[in-house]
Parts: sequence; C-alpha cells; structure tokens
Amino acid sequence: MLWEKESRKEDALYLNMFAISGGSATINEALSGIRIETKDSTWNKNDAVSMQRRTEGNEHFGNGYWNDAMEMYNASLRYAESGSKNISLAYANRSACFLKMKRYNECLIDVELAKEAGYPADLMPKLDRRKEKCLKAIEEGAAEATIMKYEPILSFEPDEHFPCMANVVKIGRDAEGKVGLFAKEDVDVGQTIIKEKAFMAYVYSRYGWKCNVCLKEYGNFVSCSKCTVAMFCSEECRGNSLHDYECGLKFCETYRLNTEHGLTGGHAFELNGLIMRVVRSCLVVIDMFASVDELMNFVEQAIKSDRNQIPTTLSDVKLQYGAFLKLPLKSNFTTLEDDALCVVFEAHKMLLDIPKLKTIFNLKKYRRFLMHLISHHYLVLDVHSNIASSGFSRDSNVPWASSTTGVMVGYLSHSCAPNVLVSTFHGNSVIITVRPVRKGQQIMNSLLLALLTLPKDQRHKMLWLERRMICQCVRCDGVTASLAQCKRMRSDPVYQYLTSKQLNPDDDEAMQTMIDKCKTFLRKYGQLQWSDEIGNIAQVYVTLTYLQYRGLMSSETILETS
Repeated sequence: MLWEKESRKEDALYLNMFAISGGSATINEALSGIRIETKDSTWNKNDAVSMQRRTEGNEHFGNGYWNDAMEMYNASLRYAESGSKNISLAYANRSACFLKMKRYNECLIDVELAKEAGYPADLMPKLDRRKEKCLKAIEEGAAEATIMKYEPILSFEPDEHFPCMANVVKIGRDAEGKVGLFAKEDVDVGQTIIKEKAFMAYVYSRYGWKCNVCLKEYGNFVSCSKCTVAMFCSEECRGNSLHDYECGLKFCETYRLNTEHGLTGGHAFELNGLIMRVVRSCLVVIDMFASVDELMNFVEQAIKSDRNQIPTTLSDVKLQYGAFLKLPLKSNFTTLEDDALCVVFEAHKMLLDIPKLKTIFNLKKYRRFLMHLISHHYLVLDVHSNIASSGFSRDSNVPWASSTTGVMVGYLSHSCAPNVLVSTFHGNSVIITVRPVRKGQQIMNSLLLALLTLPKDQRHKMLWLERRMICQCVRCDGVTASLAQCKRMRSDPVYQYLTSKQLNPDDDEAMQTMIDKCKTFLRKYGQLQWSDEIGNIAQVYVTLTYLQYRGLMSSETILETS
C-alpha cells in the first residue's frame, strides 16, 4: 500500500512494495517477457552510425522533406565521435534545411557551428554562398521569417498570484469539493487562458527533435559529448544538472510493448517513456533538496496535508512540487497494479544505479522511501501527463513523442464535452478555449483528445484503460445536440470548408484563414450541447494552433494528446 509503514513505530520503515506482489523475482519474470534491446553500437558514439544517419538525411533533403532530413542530421550529431568530421558536415547540412525553411537566423548559426567544428576547406565556398543568401534575404525584409511568429501568450493580464494563468480564471472547488478552475467572467472562443511551463517534461522517443531539458523544438541543437541521447538548445540547458544524472540513461528503444507478457494496461507509448518520465520526475525533485531527510520531511508533510486545499501561490518550485504531490491520483488508487509495479521496480533500479544517488540513498529507510516516492510520481503522471505525439517520419514506425506535466493543468477536470483543450509549445502546456465559457462555469478539458468523436462505449473503455476513470459528464449522461442542430452544423459552409480543406502548414495565410473559420464556427455553435461536429472542428482548431506554434511540420502530421 502506498505510504504504508511496517508498523506504527516512529522509526518504522515504509513497506517493501516489491515484496507485496511476490517479491522482485515476480517482477523480473514479468519484465523478462518484454523484448529489451541490449546495448550495442547504437547506444554509443559511432562514426559509422553517424555517417549512415547523415546519408538518410540527404535522401530526405533531396525529396524536399526538410523536417525528416533535419532529424537525421541531428541523429548524425548525436552519434558522431569526438573530433569527427561528421560533426561539421551534419551542422552544414542542417543549415541547408533551415535555409529551405526560411529560418535564416538558425541557418547562420549552423553555418558558424560547422566552421567551428572544422568544416572541410574545399567545401567552404558552398557554405559561404549559403551565408550570403541568408544575409541577403534578411536585408530584403525576409527577417520576419527568422523568428517564431506564433508564440502563444495569455489573452488577458496574468493572475497576480499565478502568472501562468489569465486573470479571468480562478481556482475554486467543484460540487464535490475537489479543486478546479472556474471562469471569473465570460470568455470567448480562441482565448489562451493558461500557459504553464511544465513541472516535469521528458522526450519519449526520437531524441533529435526536442531539447532534452526544455523541450524546445528544432533549434540549433548541440549534442552531449558523451552520450547519444541528449541534445540541447542552449548553454543553459546543456549546463542543467539533470543531465549529470541522466547522461546515456535510457531503458530501451522499443516503441510497443509485448502485450502477451507483463506491462499491458492499455499503455499506448513505449516502455522507455513510461519508465524514464518517472526517473526524470524523481531526479527533478531530488535535485531540489539538500538531503534525503529534507526531501522525506517535505514529501511526508505534503502527503498528510489536505489534498483539496486551494493553493494561494505557486511562486517557486517547492510550492509547485507540493501541489504536484497533492494532484488527484488515478481513481485514488493506493495500491499499484502489477504492470505499474514493473515500471516502478525498473525506475527504482535505474535511479540507484546512478553512482551519486546510490551514495545518498545509502540507508534502507531511504531506499524504501524512494520506492513509495516513485510509486506516487507514477500515479500522478499516469493521470496528469500531457503526451503529445506528432506523427511518424517516413522511415520510422516510432512517433515523435514527449510528455509534459503541469500543476495548474492538473486542476482541469475531465469532460467528454470540454470547453478547453490543451496544446503544447516548447515544454509549455497551453490551454485554449474551444467553446464560449460563461462566468462561473468550470473549465473542463478532455484528457484524451481522441475521445472527442468516439461513441460512449469506446470513450469509457479508453478512459478506464488509460486512467481508471468513469466519466459522468453531461454528454455521457446522454445530453447532446439534437439531430436538427447537427444537420444544421454539417450544412454550414464553414463546416464543409474546414472538413474538406487539407492542412498546409507552409501557407501561413491559408492556415490563419482556417483558424479564423474554426473560431467562427465554434463561437456560433459552441453554446449548443456537444456534438461530433463540434468535436471535429475543435480537433482541427487545436491541431492548427499547434502547427502554427511549431512553425514547421509536414502536412500529413496528426496531433494526438492524452
């Protein structure tokens, strides 16, 4: 049982959670049924792998797939051995991608990185011509294309005590006494009411597409000099203490689980992500405290305090962590299922394999505490992680996937008929209204974006598998738009336009037109009871805003959020 001790004695140890299910042997047996990739050359720096990735990138570049090419060039950087010419060649080739994308500042930075890394003298004229093209484009007024034009900002002044939240929203309690978010005044469609930097963020797979620390996407990344996992967007991120613990740390590269053994449970994302997001969350908080005793005292006080207490501020990371610990768990489970115990067991092992942590968790009471801490984090993350999958590249069946978890976002209640949806941007969770919200109404989000247009039985099945939740929202109670209203929405020219138009992120004007039409439709019909038509346009709208934030994606990209 979570946070249960062996006895009531003051110095009693926390229960050995792994012994509850028959001991570590049972867990190891479950894990043995999963195909785990052994450490081979692809786990270490390897110039042959680096060259292969660059060649794959060149093939994508020749076909005009700039994003796929850039990912391969980033992979080439990750695998390149120290001092290798592959480093300069990958930077140079990546600069060509930025030029094609009209991201001239990034192109110029990569040109200089290539030169600093020893770009071959006989190829230098090509690099100099690329630099001249960038400078000429900027001089001719194309500089506007060198910045991210659609970075999300709050649509209202920030709240005095919660700067990540607009001042038109307040924290309160719902009819059951649970903490929730409510509108202080009427809020129109398309308003950004929360932009929250993730308390915990992790890149699940395909490490070359986001910064390992802040989750910024497709920048002038530099790779870790020691491992093939991490890339960093800045000196600040490269110097982050997290990577001192994590360097080279990953569980496997497997995307799907072997559902015949062990960890099934409806998890849609690969095993590495399930385990490593828990590892990352623990490393984040361990680094906050001067000692394990200080961490234990803080956690125990937070666990004992009122779970439904409304915070007065979240101004520093320790206050945020205290609120994180009090977020609702999956159906208030206090006992882990077998699949979850396997994740916790492996995370516990990985953490204690880190030399520094093995030293500071040197007592049995500390290691037992760590079991329960990992378990608690797992249960919070399983409910409150926003997992964004950005589709598949042309040569991989593994999606770009990452996870962010915020405290304020955790206060959103689930509904299959939501009035807001969550998008992501550079490690931030961005909450956007997709229906008009009236003063006093609770802010409701769908935990699984894919649920919006599914029948009730499928929605409930997915919610139970993923969150152990039974939804009782108005839509699930059978209150929906009438057949006549649905017919009117489907016959609306705006609806027909939006459902027939193919997304083209390269056409800024067309993208903005579609976004404006989405807001027009949702403003017109969003006050009706829920319908699949509203769900369809809400999905299109959030996908469009996500693509705008990113500034670069292939037109066949599909956004899924859970």
